[in-house]
Amino acid sequence: MNEIQSIQYKMLVELDEVCRRHGLTYYLAYGTCLGAVRHSGFIPWDHDVDVLMPFKDSVELEKYQNEFSDKYFISSRRTDPENKTVKSLIINNEIKCRLVKNGKVIKDDVRIGLDIYPFYNCPKSSAGLLFNIWRSHIQKMLVGGIPENHGKLAKLIAKIVLSLYPGERREKKISKIERQLCYTGPSNEIADYYGLDIKACSAITYKQEWFGKPVNMQFEDREFYGPCDADKYLTKRYGDYMTPVSRKEIENETKLEIIE
Repeated sequence: MNEIQSIQYKMLVELDEVCRRHGLTYYLAYGTCLGAVRHSGFIPWDHDVDVLMPFKDSVELEKYQNEFSDKYFISSRRTDPENKTVKSLIINNEIKCRLVKNGKVIKDDVRIGLDIYPFYNCPKSSAGLLFNIWRSHIQKMLVGGIPENHGKLAKLIAKIVLSLYPGERREKKISKIERQLCYTGPSNEIADYYGLDIKACSAITYKQEWFGKPVNMQFEDREFYGPCDADKYLTKRYGDYMTPVSRKEIENETKLEIIE
């Protein structure tokens, strides 16, 4: 492990210990799950840790802030005014970093965070899923404001949405959408409505049976919770996940560097 990976790993260890102690569910996800399967640890050029967590468990986790080391902070839109996303993070408050791409600094003063992505049960009907996809887009606008890198149309739509829900109405609408996304009817699949899994009118969904009782997965020198069927999950997410990306793609990856 390099220094950034070591910092992320220690945060994952504490998250795992708190979750096991209180019966909370999480799963190694995205590149972290891929690293566990393909490398038994971090992907060598990766610098972050991602987990999926049922939305209600991600909210419940905030109650146990005092069980984490003092240097760690559970950041969410409910606990951290600087968090303008719908995901939660475990933040290391002692270390500052910068984002670097192709040797150029693209952002200074970045906090190291372990990403916790909430997921939800999906309605069985395509119409119900589509409505939840649209709700999730509205939620992201209300929480995060006007997007910077999604084109003029997205900025215009965000301005309209934000104008419709000023002040207290905005928080009420966000809370309502959260309740609506927590679908409790008949369901066979789950969805993470955020990040690369989501488009304007579609979302990658995964079978609920892949995310039942977590199984232990080897990651570096200990075991953490992972999907029940990591192969099917990773195949749905990445296709041929056992073939590493090209050297050019690796070189173009955004990297974290610690500010001395």
